[in-house]
Formats: sequence, structure tokens, C-alpha cells
Amino acid sequence: MHDPPLRVFRLQLTYLAIVALVVLLQTLPLQGLPYPFAPANVPLVVTFAWIVRRPDIIGPSLITLAFLFADAILQRPPGLWTLIVLCASIFLRTRTRGRNEILFLYEWLIVAMVIGVSFLVHYFALMFTFLPVPDVQQYVVQVLLSILIYPICKWLFRPMLRFALTQTLHPSAPETAR
Repeated sequence: MHDPPLRVFRLQLTYLAIVALVVLLQTLPLQGLPYPFAPANVPLVVTFAWIVRRPDIIGPSLITLAFLFADAILQRPPGLWTLIVLCASIFLRTRTRGRNEILFLYEWLIVAMVIGVSFLVHYFALMFTFLPVPDVQQYVVQVLLSILIYPICKWLFRPMLRFALTQTLHPSAPETAR
């Protein structure tokens, strides 16, 4: 099953818009005091949900573009988190390629482990490069919240990421409802 190129392009633009909107919302000063906990990493979860559901839509260049933008806006070390997310999404892409449907709990477990390893690699990379390291408790909360919102993201984007029904009927055959 292949989608028309225009639909694929629209989905790619939608992905970029979602990531950009979430990143820009994270920079808004909505609260005077700092958060008591670190919020979930929504761009990461959205990326993983899209990769698992439709690995053909989001390519490595699109992920790189989205997360380099996030690194620049959120003033993170440029390219570090991008590289980690890119490697994690390539791993998830290879795990889901060729499988139409997998058991959701198995998928959630795989994604949870990938999220945990991604944050762990990021934490140690920051520590080994002598950059400021976030508080471990806030990091653990961010990992857990990211894992917990994965099913919500998956459910939210499920209708959008279905394959488009394409018809290749013989001209004399009656047209059926889509």
C-alpha cells in the first residue's frame, strides 16, 4: 500500500508543524515559578508514535530538521539530542518494518525501553562532556511521563496515519464506496 505523494507531503508538513508548535509552546512563560517536575518530551513521543505506525512517512532528514530546530529553540547542545533521537528512531524503524500489526503492550514496552535508553545516553553524554546535567529526579519523572503519554499519542494520531484507500479498478467495474 502506498499513499499518494501529496498526502505523504501533507503528513510530513503536519509532523513538522506539530513538533514546532510543541517546542514553541515549551518556550512560553506561562508560569512565574519553575515547574515542580519536568514535562514529558512530547516531540520525542510524537516521533516514535509516527515511526512505529508509519515508518515510510518520516525519514531521517525530517527528524534531523525537526530536532535541530528544537535544539536551537530550547538552547540545548546542538545535535546531541538530535543524534540520539535519530539513532533511536532508526532502531524503531528497523524493529517495525515488515510488521503490519504488533501487540500494543509489546510495542509500548519496546518504545519505553528506547525512551529510557535515549534519556540515559543523553544524561551520560552531558555528564562526560562537562555540560550542565539536569537533576536525576526530574529526569526520571520526564522519562516516566514520556512513557505514559505514548498511548495517548498513538491513539490521537491513529486516524491520521492510516493508509489512504487507493482504487485501481478496471474502467468497466462499478465503483465502490471508499
